[in-house]
Amino acid sequence: MFRIRAVESPPDAGGLRKVWHRGARNAELVSEIDATGRVARHEFSLFDDVVIWERGRGFITGASQGSTRGGEKFEYDLTTDSDRMARVSAALEPYAGRDRIIHHLRELVATTQRGEQPLKDLGAVTGSNQVPDELELKAAAAEKPRTNKALVWISIGLALIALALAVLALK
Repeated sequence: MFRIRAVESPPDAGGLRKVWHRGARNAELVSEIDATGRVARHEFSLFDDVVIWERGRGFITGASQGSTRGGEKFEYDLTTDSDRMARVSAALEPYAGRDRIIHHLRELVATTQRGEQPLKDLGAVTGSNQVPDELELKAAAAEKPRTNKALVWISIGLALIALALAVLALK
């Protein structure tokens, strides 16, 4: 995946929020993150291949017939399809970004490639404040104190006026 664009929804009544990632070449990842910052569910689609991971359940695979959101037009495989998992693994492997949600899915997929079925999540992907690291970094950069040029010029102007008044008072 590359050229990722992530969008996050506010938490629902149960505390789950959805984070959507869309990449080029018909790749989409929808993840449900709980209030503790842990992944409850990933749904990854790559062209017609769909891979869904749920905590406590593991992976299921299938094929989509259009949008897969909400399980619409989705044909489940009887068992986890190793070819689909291999294609998903190949799509996720070159990702070199810092998004922990994508890394989480990639590691889960790699676990299945080793012959295991991961039922537990791999730890929190966001902090307790529920904001991904990338957004926190952008917010911190935006909040850096910037010298207000107008304030500097006003201060210089006031200093010059005070100096001129002092010189006039001494005459």
